[in-house]
Amino acid sequence: MRTYTGIDVSKASLDVCVKDEFGTTLFSEKFHNTEEGVGLMKDSIPQESKVVIESTSSYHWLSCLELTSAGFEVSAINPLLTKKYERSSIRGAKTDSVDASRLADISRLEQGLPLFFDSRESLTRKRYQTLLARLMKTKQEISRSYKSALEALETVGVGIDIVEMETMIDAIDKAISSLKKMIEKDADDLAKEVAKTPGISLFQATVLSTAVSGRTFENRDQLIAFFGLDVRKRESGNWKGREHLSKRGNPFYRKILFQLGWSLWRHNKKYATYYESVKASGKHYFTCIIAIARKFLREFFRIYKTVSL
Repeated sequence: MRTYTGIDVSKASLDVCVKDEFGTTLFSEKFHNTEEGVGLMKDSIPQESKVVIESTSSYHWLSCLELTSAGFEVSAINPLLTKKYERSSIRGAKTDSVDASRLADISRLEQGLPLFFDSRESLTRKRYQTLLARLMKTKQEISRSYKSALEALETVGVGIDIVEMETMIDAIDKAISSLKKMIEKDADDLAKEVAKTPGISLFQATVLSTAVSGRTFENRDQLIAFFGLDVRKRESGNWKGREHLSKRGNPFYRKILFQLGWSLWRHNKKYATYYESVKASGKHYFTCIIAIARKFLREFFRIYKTVSL
C-alpha cells in the first residue's frame, strides 16, 4: 500500500504524519531534530512512502539527506505551497501537527513535486554563498550608513573617528575575498567552461553552476525564469501596464547576474555591441545590463546542455 508522509520541521523537532491513499492518518509522532531523532523517524516511516518536507532554512537538510540516502522519494517544497493549502482549509488552523498532516495531504494530492537532489557537498557550497550574500549586504549597509553619517556631521563642522569603521569594513572585505576563493575551489566542469567567456570570472561561473546543479531545464525560458529575469506583462483589453521582472528565486543570483552583465559589457566585444544596440532604442542603463544578463543566460543554457551530455 502506498503511503504519504508529511514532516513539519523546526530547529528542535520533527512532526511526522503518515497517511494512506484515502487521507486516513496511519501514524503521527514527534521526534528530535538530531541525528538520533532522524534515525528513529526514518525507521518509523513505511519504506514505500512518498515524503514531503517544507523547506525551512537549513533545518530540513539532515532529514532530507538521510531519507534520500535510505531510498525514500523526498520533496522539499516552498512554504508558499503549504500556505495555499492552509488558506483553503475551513478552520485555517496552524500547529506543528496540523502542518505535518497538511504536508502529508500535499504529498498525496500534488503531482510532479520536485525531488530533493542535493548532497552534503552541494549544500556546503550553497551555505558559503548564503554567508557571502549576507556579508556583501552587511558591507553595503554599513558603508552607506557611515557615508551618510560622515556627510551629516561635516555639514555642522564636526569630525568623526574613521579608523574603527575602516578597520571593520576592511575585515568584511577580507572575509568576502576568502569566501570567494573557497567557492572557486569547488568549480566544476560547467563553471570552468563558462569562465572561458571573456568578462566572466571563475567565481561568477561557479555561483551559477551551483545554482543549477541537479536541476533540469527543458528550454532557455525556464532557465531565465528560474533566475527571476523573465518579464511579467500586465494587459487588459486595450490597456497595457509596465513590464517588470518577475524577480522570483534567489536575489543573490540576480545580483551576481547583474555584476556579470556589467562585466560582459565592459570586457566582451560581442556583448558591448549588444549593449549599444539596446541603449540606442532608448532603454535605461539598468535595462541594458539586464538585457545582457538575459542574453548570456541563453548562451549559458547551451553550455549547460553540452556539458550535461
